[in-house]
Amino acid sequence: MTTATAPPPALTPETAARRADGTLEAFRAQLDRVAGCTRPIRLSGWSGQADTRTGEIRRTFDSATQPDGTILIPCGNRRASVCPSCSYTYAGDAWQIVHSGLTGGRGVPAEVAEHPGLFVTVTAPSFGMVHTRNAGKGRPARTCHRLSGTCPHGQPVGCWRTHDDPADPLLGQALCLACYDLTGAVLWNATAARLWKRTVDLAYRRMAAQVGMPALGYTRRDGTRRVGLRDLIRISYVKVAEGQQRALIHYHAVMRLDGFDRDNPDAWPPPPAWATGKLLAACWRWAVERAREPCPSPTGAGAHDARWGEQHDEQHIAVDGGAELDGDTTMTGRRLSPQAVGNYLAKYTTKSVADGGALDRPIRKTADLFAVLPFLNPHQAAMVKTAWTLGGRRHLEALRLRANAHQYGYRGHWLTKSRRYSTTFGACRQERRDWNRTHDSAGNPRTPLDAWNRPLENDTGDEVIALGSWRFEGAGYRLAGDAQLAAMAADLARSRREAARDARDTARPS
Repeated sequence: MTTATAPPPALTPETAARRADGTLEAFRAQLDRVAGCTRPIRLSGWSGQADTRTGEIRRTFDSATQPDGTILIPCGNRRASVCPSCSYTYAGDAWQIVHSGLTGGRGVPAEVAEHPGLFVTVTAPSFGMVHTRNAGKGRPARTCHRLSGTCPHGQPVGCWRTHDDPADPLLGQALCLACYDLTGAVLWNATAARLWKRTVDLAYRRMAAQVGMPALGYTRRDGTRRVGLRDLIRISYVKVAEGQQRALIHYHAVMRLDGFDRDNPDAWPPPPAWATGKLLAACWRWAVERAREPCPSPTGAGAHDARWGEQHDEQHIAVDGGAELDGDTTMTGRRLSPQAVGNYLAKYTTKSVADGGALDRPIRKTADLFAVLPFLNPHQAAMVKTAWTLGGRRHLEALRLRANAHQYGYRGHWLTKSRRYSTTFGACRQERRDWNRTHDSAGNPRTPLDAWNRPLENDTGDEVIALGSWRFEGAGYRLAGDAQLAAMAADLARSRREAARDARDTARPS
């Protein structure tokens, strides 16, 4: 009796070209290293080391030995709609930044967990009526707008529908685009980051007034120093911008009260006993309700002030545990845990401002503008066109509205923090590089060696100098079938991450 043998795997379109030139396995190794990045950067060149004592130079890597003569570098895009693999890494780094500022770690002392902390949300004001669900926590959606009649443009001023589905495409769209203040909305987006800074400064001033001291210290004529509030405390924060369905920005942020030592500004001392979370919350609410930031006029004549909307929230963070956040529900009346806050903010760092990723890339010319408009709903398209039009006016050039038209005029970063809040994205990336240098593919520790097989403590030690020459060859994959191979590698990397996470959850004590 003969035993049947399995046939060899068929040559699929995505592997045939690579198998034919013998680069399949080496290319798969590169894909595994970049976790199946959707649009990696292709570089050609070499790296090497020079011995400082002898002057000898040896190459440690040459891209000529790799498939296509290039090496792949992850794109690093934060948006999940552009690159799921890189956005996963970005969200993980964002979680570390938020969480380490609440509980310590990654260079932040664990004592910061005892400092007062708040989770705050601030929103944009209204620029016109939009479709809404009118739903709160534990309450079903209600009628959108119970109004009758028509506006001057002949559109209904109300909407008697109930938008039960949170994914209803009408949600966030203006009832009448002609009545909606599109110009004001775009300019508010462009001013939002400065308005946040103004609000933080105003919270300092309010707190100083509450405790009876100046906000800033100063030196008197006799040489003695008058102590100010900022000589004693710091408001450290990390904030994440979220694009609402009405194409406006609102901020979620973690705020923490720290002490300040003028003799050691890099320390994280506890705040004075009078600097409580209750005081911070009261001063922040006061500042949000009164903060104003000059906003340029669309015509160049006159100006108005940007302000926050009526909806804002301040919630204390319980380091010893708290309720988890459920989706996008309101957070009023709940104490939040650092784990929940980290998950909540990291989720928003990978979101796009428009469904389907239509606005994931900058609009660089008019042809790009008209190419993207058909993929947007009328409200989004009107906001993008307004930002592009305003960006062409000379007195608004400083706002760079055309460069940020794909973000409805918003020109800030999506995650920003004060200097002393916690670690940085750069530190997280360096930690990964150090791990890869000191561990093998199985995660076992190893001693890195230089080009002469001597133990190397760091990349640029006293005995060697790192050298290299690199050239940009393009973005994306050279062969059409490589994208399918990358998708397979991304699925494999995702499966590994999920398995590792399940293993950690199982091992974690209940």
